[in-house]
Amino acid sequence: MSAIWTGVSGLLAYSSGITNTGNNLANTGTTGYKSSRMLFSDMMSTLAGGTSDGSQVGMGVQVGSVSMTTTVGGIQDASNSMDMAIGGEHGYFVVKNPTNDKVYYTRDGSFNFNTDGYLVTSTGNQVQGWAVDQDAVTAAKRSGTSLSTTPTTGTVTDIQIKDFTLPAQATSSVTMAVNLDSTTEAQTLDTTNPYFTMFTNYDATSSTPVANSDYSTQVKVYDSEGGEHTLTTYYSKVQDENGKEYWEYMVTVPPDEDGGSSAGTTKAGVLMIGTLTFSAQGELENQTAFTPSGGDPTSLSDWTQATVDSNGVPQMSATFVSKTNSSTTLASQSIEFKTGLSTSEDAWSSNAPTTAADIGTLASANAGYTPSATVNSATCTTNYATSSYTLDSKSDGYASGELISTSVDDNGVISGTFSNGQTAALYVVALADFRNPTDLYREGNNLLSATSASGTASIGRANSGVFDGITGYSLESSNVDMATEMVNLITLQRAFDSNSKVVTTADEMMQKAMEIKK
Repeated sequence: MSAIWTGVSGLLAYSSGITNTGNNLANTGTTGYKSSRMLFSDMMSTLAGGTSDGSQVGMGVQVGSVSMTTTVGGIQDASNSMDMAIGGEHGYFVVKNPTNDKVYYTRDGSFNFNTDGYLVTSTGNQVQGWAVDQDAVTAAKRSGTSLSTTPTTGTVTDIQIKDFTLPAQATSSVTMAVNLDSTTEAQTLDTTNPYFTMFTNYDATSSTPVANSDYSTQVKVYDSEGGEHTLTTYYSKVQDENGKEYWEYMVTVPPDEDGGSSAGTTKAGVLMIGTLTFSAQGELENQTAFTPSGGDPTSLSDWTQATVDSNGVPQMSATFVSKTNSSTTLASQSIEFKTGLSTSEDAWSSNAPTTAADIGTLASANAGYTPSATVNSATCTTNYATSSYTLDSKSDGYASGELISTSVDDNGVISGTFSNGQTAALYVVALADFRNPTDLYREGNNLLSATSASGTASIGRANSGVFDGITGYSLESSNVDMATEMVNLITLQRAFDSNSKVVTTADEMMQKAMEIKK
């Protein structure tokens, strides 16, 4: 009888082994599937009869353990922008059942946005992540700060794009770096205010408000409604003196789009005036900047020092007329004007002129910054003996746009590309890891859940800590090794056959014993 049960234990155990191997082979094509490894163990033995030396006889075999292997399957290209694959063993996507809020984990990254804007699995579970802190991103852009990681806000939540429109962003910074030809002849000087001849002759009521500039360049800027305006900067050479060269500059918008204090006057459209001082080597070494104070815009005495912000560059105030309703004046917006020169003191020199009129005829009065505190950027306005041209012209504003595509990078940051040409980070995908992932419980539909043996999930971001990176436009294939599984299948089949022989042999022995009685 014991021999029969030993053989039966083998039939049961190796039948389970064949089932496990068959399941692995059946899931060879399952996305992100992790094969199961079955191990066998012997059953409790009994003392051999008639011996006194502790000899034992085995009682058969049983399934010892079944665990999930965590090796990475092959990474295959996919056509969906939200298809993702984790590049190493450390990390599982976190998804939630919207019906009962139960959290699951998966290596199957075949995701897509549903009609409600949720990023979901093929069975409708919602992918989890963090929303990007848009205010922090915007502040970093405006300050020129480089972010090491994408800032997020709040806790892990459903990844959902609620609004497929990117709101307009009013321009807050303009970069205008040019080369001004040093061989240019100086303009005829205004003997009273020679450094503002171009401004003095400016007439907003004329079809050509600026008639005596040596060079001009334009950039598109945007108001708070996303309306587009053309910002034009004019340059005029004033004079050479003591090896230095002085230029006047003037920043303008079309007069009919100016809703500020100069609107309706001959100076409408002028936002900032100032001077640039170049060394004999053609390097920009100082500048001044003035904006209207709200008094008489035609008087240089009412053009006062522009505010110097924390980046050490001057700001101008722009009040635009709405593009959608010409009778509406929008709120004033501050715009940095970057020539490439800044001050580390974040303020004008104590000796700087407080109004444009204070410069008068004094070349030395054009020093707005403390000379020892000036900082030249990599792309800075210059004064070389070549033709005048624009080195860098850009602004940070944009009109509103509609979402046209999404993508994910190796850090798990989901970004949207919009019809206005802008790309914005929207969410960061959350990943989970476990101390013992081999004992995660299979829930079906490529879902796993935590168990007491696996430990609780540790949540983090791709490419941080122990977590591996994410590959977009890719899916992880099953890690089933078909060759190994076929060898296992043959071995298990032979083991099953052998144990069946044990059963039939024991049965024949019992029949012989019954024949003795007869």
